[in-house]
Amino acid sequence: MQTTNNNGRKAADWLSLRGAGRSYFVFLSRNKGYTAINVFGLSVSLMFVILIGVYSWQEFSIDRQHRKADRIYMIGTTFTDEGVTVKGSHHALLRHFRQSYPEVEQTCGFVVGEMRLSYSGLFHNATVLRTDSTFFSMFDFPLLQGDRNTCLKEKNNAVVTQSMARRMFGTDDVLGREIVWNDSVRFHVTGVVPDFDNTIVNSDVEMIIDFSWGKSFNSADMDEFFPRAVNFTGSSIFVQVRPGTRMMGREKEFTKFVNSFWPTFNGDAFHCQVCLIPLNKLYFTRGESGNDNLRQGNSKLVNILFGVGLVILVFAIMNYMNLTVAQSGYRSREMATRRLFGSSRGGVMQKLILESTMLCLLSLCMGVGLALAFAPAAGRLLDVPMQMHVLARPAVIALMLGFALAVGVLSGVIPAYVMSKARPIEVVRGTFRRRTKMVLSKVFITLQNAVTIVMLACSLIMTAQMLHLVRAPLGFRTDNLICLYQGQVFGSKDFPVFLDRLRQLPGVKRVVPSKGAPQDGGNNNTVVEKDVKTSYQMFIGEPEFLNIYGLTLKTNHHVAHRPVVYLNEAALGPLKMKATDSHMSAEYQKIGFYGFPKEAAFGGVLNDFHIHNITDESNGPMLVCIQDKVEEPWSVTIQVEGDPVDAYRSISKIYKEVFHEELDQRHPFVSEITQEDFEDEIRTSRIVSLFAFIAIVISLLGLVAMSTYFIQQRRREIALRKVFGSTGRQIRARLIRSFLVYVGVAFVVAVPVVWYFMSQWISQYSYRITWWPFVPLAGAIVLLISFCAVAVQSYMAANENPVKNIKQE
Repeated sequence: MQTTNNNGRKAADWLSLRGAGRSYFVFLSRNKGYTAINVFGLSVSLMFVILIGVYSWQEFSIDRQHRKADRIYMIGTTFTDEGVTVKGSHHALLRHFRQSYPEVEQTCGFVVGEMRLSYSGLFHNATVLRTDSTFFSMFDFPLLQGDRNTCLKEKNNAVVTQSMARRMFGTDDVLGREIVWNDSVRFHVTGVVPDFDNTIVNSDVEMIIDFSWGKSFNSADMDEFFPRAVNFTGSSIFVQVRPGTRMMGREKEFTKFVNSFWPTFNGDAFHCQVCLIPLNKLYFTRGESGNDNLRQGNSKLVNILFGVGLVILVFAIMNYMNLTVAQSGYRSREMATRRLFGSSRGGVMQKLILESTMLCLLSLCMGVGLALAFAPAAGRLLDVPMQMHVLARPAVIALMLGFALAVGVLSGVIPAYVMSKARPIEVVRGTFRRRTKMVLSKVFITLQNAVTIVMLACSLIMTAQMLHLVRAPLGFRTDNLICLYQGQVFGSKDFPVFLDRLRQLPGVKRVVPSKGAPQDGGNNNTVVEKDVKTSYQMFIGEPEFLNIYGLTLKTNHHVAHRPVVYLNEAALGPLKMKATDSHMSAEYQKIGFYGFPKEAAFGGVLNDFHIHNITDESNGPMLVCIQDKVEEPWSVTIQVEGDPVDAYRSISKIYKEVFHEELDQRHPFVSEITQEDFEDEIRTSRIVSLFAFIAIVISLLGLVAMSTYFIQQRRREIALRKVFGSTGRQIRARLIRSFLVYVGVAFVVAVPVVWYFMSQWISQYSYRITWWPFVPLAGAIVLLISFCAVAVQSYMAANENPVKNIKQE
């Protein structure tokens, strides 16, 4: 007898599961609001999960293609007094490591710079990597054309990227072609590599040449001038050691070794230590760049993306659970009927879990479509090209399906348990609905509101802090200024023609060539005398330099002739000068600052100004030299009136006509250059703001739906209260108050969380806002949104005829 009953239940369960899809889609079609909210929430959240997954995969796969990555170490420099680690050192260290350490198998160093190249009369400013011949032996970058063993063997050999080959020659087949530099040097193309997009190497690199060419750009990078002239951190240098060699933990040993041939490395003036970073950890290791050679990963951003993406997904799952449990009083009749016709409780649970899984699979399909559609926008936001082709891999497809199934089971298990636990006879009598108190839903709503307040408060604080930094008074003008950094062409014979044509443009007020500007920090000259280290920042400009940047004088000697040098107060003491002096001191002449004439007049004392941005100190020694003409300037600053964007277009047109090449500069406006150091923080604040907005939308939709079902369950209570004398205003207040209480509880939970994270985050900025008012502001915004979400439905319920609901009951 028992066996027959079990077989009957199994048959009923099987039939129930077979018809689950049809009955569920009928249910979805009859509950369009329920369907739209759940599908929208799950689709959007899965879209973010997919985009974040692709981005994270790209970031964590950086330089994983190198087979010897676990045996390659970058040698960096830690400045112990400042507590700063810089990912760079001097190239000469490699020769000494090869000679003194037999465990070092090979070494490689490189420097990235700019070169003005030409082919068939067309010019192109290219980002060039100057490196050793061991580059393709140490690193496993694939070559599309050429022999990796010989492509860098000769000094005039060059390897170009695929994009440069196509741009300059229109084809990938470029072996043997010639590229001209400086009208006389001819490079022979001996290899083609894919663009550098999956490595720490600067992604702008377009050509690779021999390291020896660096002598033409900065002799302080070269071994032959070491240690007389030293660019402390200009090179990225790597050692590859033999298998089984232990390198980590030997920093003190290597510091002592470096100091043996470079005494000033860790001497009286400079206190430096060797820093070792394995190649497979280099991308996410925090440190100052010190050069333009390497890309820097942001593990904090990846963690934030992962965290907020998970929050959005949890929000969508919560909405599904909330809405499904809220409807349990209505769907329970269907479940009871199935129980009465022989389905077991387990069979009913399986059906409900299968339904949630089907919804998740549907949402996954939509999420993939949304991810592909929004991938370009995500790439612009994250400043990386999104490699969406990875989604077509079988393993990734299997992973997405498995993830969707897991989300479906997780989303469906609690509603299935709630709707299957009631006895069929209770549902038939109508008692099940009255026992649905929505305790879990209230907890979920409170948690959603708490997380939304946290994200919104963090978004407001981060955005306000970034605006505070970029709008900070720097002591120099930034608005309506365009600064061109094209030093390769500014030394050419056509440069005077370019200046004349710029000055003839309508809307151009001033044009000033210079070597260094406040936004780029100028040139640095560090002088060590009697164990005292003094670091000077130097700027050389033409007569309008002070006016174009709005630099003011505390003391003005009104010197009419040039050259004339201006100092800030911090430079007076080290140079043994007084504000009333008329000529530069003997100390100034003895130091011999690069590009500064020794017989210069002293023009007065400058008011302090920041260099780069507000986070850089403004009280260091600074020198500004004004000359009638600056030879081979590094930059040209243009002050414009009207629309700067239109002015830049006109300038670009003149640049192309004069120099026969495109003007390609990522940040031409001075106001943008001062913000460049904050790009990571600004990007993070935008991402947090985006996710905060999505969280608010999903929470709002869930709250609207929940308030609808909550009010539906209380229709009889509302009707009875109206019959016994309650006014519509009293009923509305009672309904709305119950939901606003959840926001109040959520605010109490959110405040310590925001305080913990934001107090730590904002402490890294010496120039910062008063951030705590944004916490109650976030709470007030969420409170207002919650009020709006339930107010309309509460108004409709309170004004409904009570007789209608009493009759229905």
